[in-house]
Amino acid sequence: MDAPIRTTTVQKIDAVTYAVISASAERATETLEKKVEKLLKKDMQEVIAKRSF
Repeated sequence: MDAPIRTTTVQKIDAVTYAVISASAERATETLEKKVEKLLKKDMQEVIAKRSF
């Protein structure tokens, strides 16, 4: 079995820098773009939940 290919992606959005380290798998069904989108949505939900109105 081949070793997984590891990729580091860095994206800065406003004042926040996101770094994503990924490893490919033959069975993977989620693209890097979908994974990053899911992580960003989760992060934004946590930020909103921490705000007091």
